[in-house]
Amino acid sequence: MTTDATQLMAEALRVVDLSASFSPAALGAKLGLPRSRAEAAARELSNNGVLVLGFDCAAEFSPDFRKARSRAGEKAAKPKRARRAVQKV
Repeated sequence: MTTDATQLMAEALRVVDLSASFSPAALGAKLGLPRSRAEAAARELSNNGVLVLGFDCAAEFSPDFRKARSRAGEKAAKPKRARRAVQKV
């Protein structure tokens, strides 16, 4: 992946919810990328299976990427149950 694509993905993960859509051009503008480079980075992420691009260049995270990210977060955030000592009668 190019550095533009890596920066765009990092910013999208920081700013956008996994289930929301966003404009790669607007997000790239916040990073200082021209519109063409932001859209090229979004296409590269789409080719790698991270994003799904709409006809109007709106992007959202792919279902496979969302599943992978939610499983990783779920495992880390899941609290462990406290074990109780068994009392002998």
